[in-house]
Amino acid sequence: MSLLYDPDRHRSVDFVLHPTDLSEASERAFHHALAIAVRESAQFTLLHAIGRRATDNWPGFPSVRGKLSDWRSAGTLEDLESRAKRVSVSKIEVDIRDPVAACLEYIGRHAVDMIVLATADRGGLTRLLRASRAERLARESRIFTLFVPEGGRYFVDAQTGSVDLRRILVPVDAKTDPRPAMIRAVSVAALLEDPDLEITLLHVSDDEEEAMAMDVPDLPFCRWNVVRRSGDPAEEIIQVADELPADAVYMSTNWSRTRLGRSEGTVTEEVIAAAICPVAAVPVEGP
Repeated sequence: MSLLYDPDRHRSVDFVLHPTDLSEASERAFHHALAIAVRESAQFTLLHAIGRRATDNWPGFPSVRGKLSDWRSAGTLEDLESRAKRVSVSKIEVDIRDPVAACLEYIGRHAVDMIVLATADRGGLTRLLRASRAERLARESRIFTLFVPEGGRYFVDAQTGSVDLRRILVPVDAKTDPRPAMIRAVSVAALLEDPDLEITLLHVSDDEEEAMAMDVPDLPFCRWNVVRRSGDPAEEIIQVADELPADAVYMSTNWSRTRLGRSEGTVTEEVIAAAICPVAAVPVEGP
């Protein structure tokens, strides 16, 4: 496996969509979406589907202008002011009760290339009875999606807007091209004032003969580690993410391919549901 990384070609994000239900969990995701949009000088849309309202106080949701003012006061935007001024912001309510349908309709009319979503605790029977709307949106849109958990570790400081995203876990699988996730992980450098990444490639397999040759780019701001484990893929990914501890997990997924009696999307969903750090799902084409 060869990874050729060109920082001029493998950029970044131009249009960030943040669907919100106005909950506290959504507020955490909002901070991540805004911090990314600022550092990428991206277009930024907050979208709320009427009928899924967590509160009747839409104007009370943290405003982009107010949050940027807080981050300026903290000194975080001192070197990012020119980028922040290029961010184009939209704040939209749509008269569609189904939030996934509302987002897909919006995506169909706009060049969204990243979604930032909040995820709540969905363990136990509730998790088994219904698919997460967040995962359904990522699956149906096939757009690079960052899932920000309700609890656990965050890589954006809500008060200052600073980004601490340096230790990244990338699960690799011989049957799924891991390079899109690896490239997205390396591109994180664009979010950091002083890039110093440590990316761990994790290969989980019970087949000792199934080994992957991993060629990674020699980059001055990135150190690469390789870890091999056996066992349940989702459980091992979650455990290694906790051991590192990872600031985020970046996963390539085609959301549909079947492996060992389970769809690859199921592994991704299990990691999203249980990880205590943000998880980025990077869509790839199936075989």
